[in-house]
Amino acid sequence: MKVPVTVITGYLGAGKTTLLLRIARETDMRIAIVMNEFGQIAVDSKIFEGKNIRIAELAGGCVCCSLSGEFGLAVEELIEKAKPEWIVVETTGAAEPGALAYDIKENMPLVKLDSIVTIVDADSVARFPSLGHTGREQIELADILVLNKIDLVDKETLESVREKIKKINPRAIMLESERCGIDFGLLFGVERDSRAKKHRIHKIELEYFDFVFDGALKHDAFVSFLESMPKGIYRSKGFVRTEKGSFLMNFVAGRYSLEDFDCGKTELVFIGKDALGNKTKTIEALDSIRI
Repeated sequence: MKVPVTVITGYLGAGKTTLLLRIARETDMRIAIVMNEFGQIAVDSKIFEGKNIRIAELAGGCVCCSLSGEFGLAVEELIEKAKPEWIVVETTGAAEPGALAYDIKENMPLVKLDSIVTIVDADSVARFPSLGHTGREQIELADILVLNKIDLVDKETLESVREKIKKINPRAIMLESERCGIDFGLLFGVERDSRAKKHRIHKIELEYFDFVFDGALKHDAFVSFLESMPKGIYRSKGFVRTEKGSFLMNFVAGRYSLEDFDCGKTELVFIGKDALGNKTKTIEALDSIRI
């Protein structure tokens, strides 16, 4: 019997990991997770440590292009060792879900695609209306759209975003949420009629780099650093140690959060269309606030 697969996709910082955490905490199913991340720092998988979930990591590339072979092997290993009832794939913001649909249908006889779930950041769509090819495909191919972060926009803006998304994909079920607070049971058992297509290797416009430091950073100075993040860096996440404790850090398009999290060192990844162009001054800024 084939194992059903749910693909969770969406642009950078939309809320994919937040939704995955909710599923992991609340489901009674035996779930295996495949995570695809930018950089070599396993940020998302470390958040899940200690949970009764089996995880496979694919770091440093796009799961629908350079890592497609590794994806298949990871799924086979998970099925053999964990014997999951369900597999959930969390892609990077650069992945095109059509490629995964094709790969699953044509090359992976042990699994079947149940649904593609795309998380859409309402605030980011309002502030950055140009979705780009990948962002549009993520919405077009979704069986379920989760319009997330609706608390960050007013009613008029929300209606505008809602209509824009519906025009791109009128057939998908749309759920609206704050911090992906939805009934995740609605995401499983969709039994998608796979409209898979052969994948073209697409150019990933996003660049990234990592910053790792064994010591701590000055807390207030780090907050100031986040507030003045270069425009070329759209997304950053990771772990940071300061004199006030250790934290899980999330940054998306000018908004950031710091949550208490037990980490041994500072590990950050920076992502954006001009991330590498800002690498030197970003690292210099962080080096200047070391304790």
